Parts: sequence; C-alpha cells; structure tokens
Amino acid sequence: MLQNTVTVFGGTGFVGRAVVNQLSKAGYNTKVVVRRPERFREFALYPQTKLAQLDSYDNAEQLAAALKGSDIVIDLIADRTTGTEMVEVKDFDVVSQKMKSALETAGVKRVLSLSQIGASNDVDSHSWQGSLAALDNHMNTTAKADVTIFKAGLLIGDGDDTTTPFAKQLNRMPVLMVANSGTQVQPLWVKDFAQAMVNSINNNATFGKKLEVAGSEIMTLKALGKMVAKIMQVQDAVVFPMCKLNAKIMATLGGLAPFQSVTKSQLITLGQDAVTENAFAEQFGFEPASIEWLISTYAKPKHLRERYNDYRKYANRD
Repeated sequence: MLQNTVTVFGGTGFVGRAVVNQLSKAGYNTKVVVRRPERFREFALYPQTKLAQLDSYDNAEQLAAALKGSDIVIDLIADRTTGTEMVEVKDFDVVSQKMKSALETAGVKRVLSLSQIGASNDVDSHSWQGSLAALDNHMNTTAKADVTIFKAGLLIGDGDDTTTPFAKQLNRMPVLMVANSGTQVQPLWVKDFAQAMVNSINNNATFGKKLEVAGSEIMTLKALGKMVAKIMQVQDAVVFPMCKLNAKIMATLGGLAPFQSVTKSQLITLGQDAVTENAFAEQFGFEPASIEWLISTYAKPKHLRERYNDYRKYANRD
C-alpha cells in the first residue's frame, strides 16, 4: 500500500499547478520542491500542500529531506513554464541521474514522469526530444519503483504558452503570426491531463508503461490559431506562418515584441508533430473536454463568455 504523501518536482509551472490542484482535490499530502519557497507562498492555498526547499540537485541532504516519507514522486521538470525554477534542457541527463539515485535511496515505490510525444533515443541526444528521452530512461529504470512515463501532446488552458499568447495578440490587432505553423498537434486541456495523471497513481494497468497522452482532434498550429480567432470573433483576422528567424527574435524580445504570439517554450517544444493514435478515453476512462468549448471559456469576448457560466457549472469544469 502506498502512503498518502506525494513529492512533486517541477511543480510551479502551467502543468504543475494543475497537477498539484488535482492532488489536493484527491486528498494527497503534497510537497512541492522549489529553490525559493518565499516566491511560491500561494501554494499554501491548496489544502494539504506545503513547500520543500532544494537549492540545487547537488544538495543531497535537501533532496533526501524532500523525499522523506513519500512513496510517490511526480517529476514535471520537463515543463518549460516554471520560470526561475526551470531545469535547463542541457542539464536533464545529470539532474535525472541524481534524482534517480535519490529516489532509490529513499525507497520510492511509485514514479510518474512528464515527457512529450516524440521523445526518442533515435534522435540527437542534444535535441529537445533526445534530452527528454534521457530523462525518461533514468526515471523508467528507477529500482524497485513502478514507473509511468506520460508522453504528453500540446497541453492548453487559460494561462498556457500557446493559445493564451494567440488571444493576447488578436486582442491587440487582427493579425496573428504563428511559429512552427505546420506542426500537427492534438490539444488537450491541462486539467484533463492532471486528472489522468493523478488517477493513474494507483492504477496498476499504467505501471511500467509509456503513455502517449493527447486530445481527440488533430490540427496544425496555424489551424489552432484560426480557431482562437474564430472563437474570439475577430473579424477579418489574418493568420499566417512566422519564419524561424522572426520567431526567435519575437520570443527573445518578449513583452517588447510587436507580435507577441510566440514564446521561447513554443520554439523548443513545438518544432515537431505531437500526435498519437492512442485514444484518451480508452486509456483513462473519461472523455476530454471539447477544445472549442475550453478556449471559449477564456478567449471569447467577456459579454459572450458570461453566457457560458451555466454550461461550465453543468459540466463541472470550474
């Protein structure tokens, strides 16, 4: 039997907050590992959730303290939205080796790790997909632990690093330039992903598996941009590809860029298709939210969005 305490690494980003929220709802005692606890005091708002400090993965004493009493570990360091807490891609191999050693020493029994569709040992080890594969390999071989690798597709929702920048750009002007516009994705609500991950903790059918996790509808990033424009009812919106050079410049400029529809994480994680034949409902037992409905809850003009309140309550999606 697993104890009720979960230690989460990389939990301060877009994916992590959804996962921590779901862990709290499910009744787990959760420790979120961070470098600077004073910056993340809002995590105390989640019931049964506290912070554990880890200055560096070289600090074996702090790492052991963070894992003390936890049979379950959720590794989300692949999330590129954790800001100052982010583990650099070039460090994945070394950090994951140290994590693996610490997990084994602590006797962790259950490991769930975030990856991405397309991660493979067959690609350049220094690329995004290759670096992820190294991370997957270390987590997957943790001794005496039941491990599940979640190879996610594009995770979206209010505050994400894809559709939210699209919406902000379209609010500024009816022109949307899309980086990696031809990349094919299957968008999935981050809350559905979080629920699937937490539900899998005690689901032995997921033990030892690498699960490709994505939504139901395949589209290009350009098509996703057009969907956002349509939902926002931006008349005569022009959606077109952004060349790689411009994308790098705009991502570097950030808030100073004339076009703010691209982020650094987009350039890293969305360079290749992220699609799968695996049906989400068949793997996890519930249907994922409609992408059009989801985007409408935060991108649709406010006066129209208010009409959706009753539908959201009915769908239990608040």
